[in-house]
Amino acid sequence: MTHHEPGDMVRDEREEWPADEPIGSFDIERHTLQGRPSVSGNIMFECPNARQCRVFIGPAFEARRNESEPNVWAWDGNVEHPTITPSINCIAEKDGKPTGGCGWHGWITKGRMK
Repeated sequence: MTHHEPGDMVRDEREEWPADEPIGSFDIERHTLQGRPSVSGNIMFECPNARQCRVFIGPAFEARRNESEPNVWAWDGNVEHPTITPSINCIAEKDGKPTGGCGWHGWITKGRMK
């Protein structure tokens, strides 16, 4: 696989990514989530902090209704050059405790990370 500029995203549909997966690699998996009819899938991506991140996506942003549920980010439906809104804030710490997030806060717009 060719490495690319951190802002550019390139779809990688392999089932398993290698440890040195380039920043900006992504794949979109279509599926539903029980109890959350707004979920149409998830996007997994190698973020600028060199971590694999994943968020649920659907036609519109939907905030979690309680602490045990995930947010659902709005996705424009474009599989090759996705736009995800609002920004993704992968919180690394909450109330002084690690969350498992990577700490990246940014945008995915037309297949570019900002």
